[in-house]
Amino acid sequence: MSSSKHHLTEFLNALYPLSMKTEELISQHSFSITLKKGAFLFKPGMDHRTLYFLVKGVVRGYRKYKSEEITTWLNEEGEMITSISNIGLEQECEEYIQALTECEFVALSAEAVEFLFANCPEIPFITKLLLEDNYRGAEERAFISRIPSAEDKFFRFVEKHPGLINRIPLKYSASYLGMRLETLCRIRSKRILTT
Repeated sequence: MSSSKHHLTEFLNALYPLSMKTEELISQHSFSITLKKGAFLFKPGMDHRTLYFLVKGVVRGYRKYKSEEITTWLNEEGEMITSISNIGLEQECEEYIQALTECEFVALSAEAVEFLFANCPEIPFITKLLLEDNYRGAEERAFISRIPSAEDKFFRFVEKHPGLINRIPLKYSASYLGMRLETLCRIRSKRILTT
């Protein structure tokens, strides 16, 4: 089993113990990919049904509104990545998923996921746990977007993702937090001066 594939089975085993057969099937049906900084995992017109495990790097999800890019989520290592808004749908994805650093992934095609679902009894339970975790993440993003104070939004973001703010361009953090870049820079420099 490659090192990257081992990261995926280790992650899944931490959620729920996998049988040896399931580990072997995951290894057989998964593949590793790398993306350069700025490259896209998904964008409109691309196949959006593949499921990815982020081994190394940072990615962002965003949508376009008029000429503006609105960052809807940011993820670091150890997360499953896919176009959530299109799960189970046969329609074009509106979401862009972009590598903000050089990234390494382990991927499972939609067909491989279906095969694992049908042949590995642990997979439906793990899927339930992953969906619950994703729902909690969506709830947190919705909460942050509704915090009225820009400063409080920033502190909540740093509390939940302490290392992320220093790994990506501030313009993406500002977009995610729903504030102007100048506002985020002012809050961040004020925080640096007081620590």
